[in-house]
Amino acid sequence: FLFCPSRSAAGYMVRLHTGLALAAAGVPISLQAGGPPPAPPALEKGVTITLTRFESEFRRKLSTPQGVVRQLLHVSEFYGEIGVGTPPQKFNVIFDTGSGNLVIPTTKCTVRPCMNHQRFNASQSSTSKQIAYDDDTPVTSDVERDTTTISYGSGKLTGEYVKDRVCIDHAGQSGCTTIDFLGVTTESTNPFINLPFDGIFGLGLEGLAAGKLFSFITQWRELPKVFTAFISDPHDLEETRLCFGAIREDWMVEKPVWVPIQRDWHDVQGYWMIGVTNMSTPQHGVLDVCNDLTPNPRCKVAVDTGSTFIMGPPDQIEFLSTSLNVHSDCSNFHQLPVLAINVDAGSGKTVALTLEPEAYVEQSDMGCALRFHPLPVPADVPPLWVFGHVLLQKYATVYDLDKYRIGFGVARHAAKRPPPTPPPTPPPPPCVDNNAEMLKSDLPECPAFAKAGYCQKWDTLARVCAVSCGLCTPDATTKVAKNSGLQVSSANRRHVGGDDTKPFKDDC
Repeated sequence: FLFCPSRSAAGYMVRLHTGLALAAAGVPISLQAGGPPPAPPALEKGVTITLTRFESEFRRKLSTPQGVVRQLLHVSEFYGEIGVGTPPQKFNVIFDTGSGNLVIPTTKCTVRPCMNHQRFNASQSSTSKQIAYDDDTPVTSDVERDTTTISYGSGKLTGEYVKDRVCIDHAGQSGCTTIDFLGVTTESTNPFINLPFDGIFGLGLEGLAAGKLFSFITQWRELPKVFTAFISDPHDLEETRLCFGAIREDWMVEKPVWVPIQRDWHDVQGYWMIGVTNMSTPQHGVLDVCNDLTPNPRCKVAVDTGSTFIMGPPDQIEFLSTSLNVHSDCSNFHQLPVLAINVDAGSGKTVALTLEPEAYVEQSDMGCALRFHPLPVPADVPPLWVFGHVLLQKYATVYDLDKYRIGFGVARHAAKRPPPTPPPTPPPPPCVDNNAEMLKSDLPECPAFAKAGYCQKWDTLARVCAVSCGLCTPDATTKVAKNSGLQVSSANRRHVGGDDTKPFKDDC
């Protein structure tokens, strides 16, 4: 788990590095008086960047009435390039709506995991400033500087606060702003040394950031505070994309449906938070998973581009798993229901987001596995759900801070990738008795080797004597190459040296 302390919010965030678990708590942060400033005019279709998929395997054990079942699931992260400083220094980072800070290594970090990645050199940036605290206090000779440590399971990193310009550039257009971020000064070997990306770029709201000035989405000024996310299907001819500053309806089959961000929730926790009234299937009707025993029951759901699964309170995930009853051997896959997730759209209305079995079940050589995962949280933290790529691959999403809303539109996926061309089938080995090879090792020729009953005892030598050992039937038209040392059983058999009566040595 990742513990991300925040001095200004007096809270913390708990997160599994691969996106398996996520929760938060804190105290309210006041919005700026008078509301946000007017949004600048949108660039035509904004600034679009393509992201690279990083995939790893996740294996879990599941107890069933038939015993313990081992399941295979795949976990994905998506990273792309940003520029930090003046002139910009390039970094590959995960774009994550489930966290709030930019975290990248600096040249002060000299351990091997940092050396394997791009490192920020503050001395090479004319706009860089060293920050003592998360309230933007500059470093001076009489100020003791804060450091922050973040734990990732068995690993951890420590860093200092830095202020500089951060830009997202593509095709001559850019979106830039100046923010505070965490510059890593040391980190453990695992898990960082082998990761293909340099850091994490948090696109969450203020409540997830170390302070107001750390939040990219709330600080940017050159683009409207809106971005669109498209998560690719790994089986399709397409790429994962983010567009900053525009709503990309052309990435969707139809116009998006809009649901409000739950402001009373996200101001505290900083997530792009929506409310789910219930879930249902045609077979079961309404599933009792969002009844929190309040007058207006809701599941509190963080929409998270940095997570793979749908995660929720362990008891409710178990109830969902039992209701859907996915057989681990996939025997009932084609009978599984469509799952409807009914989202609060405001004014007493709901919007149904649907998931087919192909979305919520992963099929592999190890069987079928439900792509839901329990999310335990401390007793003093309210229950939280997380909707990751399981939902976001079907629905392109728009994150609109100016209007405090999230849009969901069925993604316009590309054509399926053609199956890979299988490698050519290698020709079968020649059906021959290689007597020359046997004689070279001071062994009897193949007929004597087989007659002595050694074909079953010496598998490797039996392949040398394929004909005599009965491993193949030669073609009657097979020719024998002169002086090749190969004895081919054919219509005209020719003896190649040796004495069939020579005794075979057991110690060969």
